[in-house]
Amino acid sequence: MFVVTLWMSIAPVNYDYLAAASGESREVGLAYIGRYINAGGLLWFFVITAYGTLIPNTIRRAALITGGIAISPLLLFVIYANWVRPLEPAIVGEVLSGIGLTNAIAVVLVLFSTSRIEVLRQEAAEARKLGQYLLQERLGAGGMGEVYRADHALLRRPCAVKLIRPDQAGDPAALRRFEREVQVTATLNHPNTVQIFDYGHAADGTFYYVMEYLPGLTLNEIVRKHGPLPPGRAVHFLRQVCAALTEAHARGLTHRDIKPGNVMVCERGGIRDAVKLLDFGLVLAPKDDPHGATLTQDGAITGTPAVMSPEQAGGQDGIDPRSDLYSVGALAYFLLTGQPPFGEQPTLKTLAAHLYASPPELPADVPPDLSAVVMKCLAKSPAERWPDAATLGAALTGVAVPEWTADDAASWWARVGSDRQNDPLHPTAIWAEPGTASRPQ
Repeated sequence: MFVVTLWMSIAPVNYDYLAAASGESREVGLAYIGRYINAGGLLWFFVITAYGTLIPNTIRRAALITGGIAISPLLLFVIYANWVRPLEPAIVGEVLSGIGLTNAIAVVLVLFSTSRIEVLRQEAAEARKLGQYLLQERLGAGGMGEVYRADHALLRRPCAVKLIRPDQAGDPAALRRFEREVQVTATLNHPNTVQIFDYGHAADGTFYYVMEYLPGLTLNEIVRKHGPLPPGRAVHFLRQVCAALTEAHARGLTHRDIKPGNVMVCERGGIRDAVKLLDFGLVLAPKDDPHGATLTQDGAITGTPAVMSPEQAGGQDGIDPRSDLYSVGALAYFLLTGQPPFGEQPTLKTLAAHLYASPPELPADVPPDLSAVVMKCLAKSPAERWPDAATLGAALTGVAVPEWTADDAASWWARVGSDRQNDPLHPTAIWAEPGTASRPQ
């Protein structure tokens, strides 16, 4: 409608100018006609190419619309020249051929560019597709993989897709470790453990697996942004971590990387402050697993220095689930103080501290029975720690701290919800590994 209105508003003036050509000599007439064709052709060339440049389209739709735009001024001119104010047939032919050729060139250029854009768009879509999953933004990266938010092509269900990083793709051992991670995690079904939906290989050989999408904040992010937690809330989180570890340990699995960045706090089933234990990439498999002893050995020491057990720090053999309980104690220390047990110092000093030094006492505002539970987790000898995750969870249940209720959780999330970076429905750097938080002054 805009195109027709534009043409109808200027055609009478141009037509009068063109009609004068019929009363002039051939040379003057041709000059008038040439000017008319140049002006009209330039106008329609601009209209057609502007549409093709500014409006994304398929080839078919672009052909229909640009073809219609190209033909409309020619049809209007024929109507004018035959039924409104007749022109000589030679003039009509000159105008139709001149403007028609210009419009045809414009249409061809638009269709060519549209076809190239469509091909590139399809290639980009294919590059972001793994099986039935369409990758969206990248959520983060770990030591071996990258994680993307994704949508299932048919179910339209949001999920998280972890795929092996390109710089690891040529390492057969890395591929086996990556596959082992998904196989191990898929055997766990505790509600406080991240759930695996699917896994497979892309056409280019990329290995990936699909897990539930957990919009929320890690414990690291919560403490880093909001400071140490009240004892009741810390216990609420720690009990859930122990529940997830109880299942894993019962299956002979030692996580070996319990840290604030691997514990997600989210909403599940309408319940706030639900915990999900993530990243079993360093898991130690049972001794009867033929690959368990080799697939997780990248070196003598594996884990995160700030929270690893003395036996991990010393590169000892025979690490068992009690190593995870030490890390839970380090996690508890961080939640209650805003600092890991031995603060922030160079890696070698941290490892030496885990081996030989006693962590500072917890602050006086931490209830004594909770302090005792945490310090027992941090015992140098595994035999002096809690015997298993279930016992530790029971000990945490028995400490005298104010209960952290569902109303408390809902109130806390409501307070931070005005900050988009803290909104549990906003995809923050869920799977990244940010630095350790410092206790606010």
